[in-house]
Amino acid sequence: VKNNTIMTVFTVLIGMSAAQADDLSQCSQSFYGGVYPEFTNPKLSNNTQALCMDGFAVMYSGVSRTPLWSAEYLDRKRLQQAKQIDREDSFHEESRLPESARAKLSDYSSSGFDRGHLAPNGDMANRSQQYDSFSLANIAPQSPRNSRYVWRDIESATRYLTQQYGEIYTVTGVAFTTEKLARLNNRVLIPSHFFKAIYIPATNQAVVYYAPNDESERIEVISIDELTAQTGIE
Repeated sequence: VKNNTIMTVFTVLIGMSAAQADDLSQCSQSFYGGVYPEFTNPKLSNNTQALCMDGFAVMYSGVSRTPLWSAEYLDRKRLQQAKQIDREDSFHEESRLPESARAKLSDYSSSGFDRGHLAPNGDMANRSQQYDSFSLANIAPQSPRNSRYVWRDIESATRYLTQQYGEIYTVTGVAFTTEKLARLNNRVLIPSHFFKAIYIPATNQAVVYYAPNDESERIEVISIDELTAQTGIE
């Protein structure tokens, strides 16, 4: 995927609802206007838990044992700080979640899938943020070629847009659109797609990158409305 291809942006209306849980009011800075995505598919809201992490926010599903989305506010200062920190892998189970709802490190062992960050380590400005990004509450099973090529390009494009326009808000998530879904270790649902929605306040523009979770290295650029139709998340 070439950066100049995935830089295309579309002017769209940002459809978001008022905050639904007090938890996320504690990390409202991660959301444009302090409001966060809502579910248009009510099934997705079953057994969910909102988590305020250091530097981002997560909506976690105890049904899929993955995050459904993670949200970040990025600006140039944060990215400059992030460049100064080397990567320290510290994948860990999320202690704030009930034992029965947690993904476990053993779920991913020898699975053939990468542990895919929704809020990426490369965006994290200090060790505390970096540690939280390695929580399994921010991780979903991701196809290796998707994770290491397509998604890396998308994360780079996101940081490029932040540098270009000064600040952005982004919501990264997963979709489960196929009738038959596989599980890791008979516990963690494998998403059919990953998406990253980006809003640029300076231009009042948004873009969504939408990629199947497979080895095809395909990527679509779609609107917020199309994302809602595909995923049940507005």
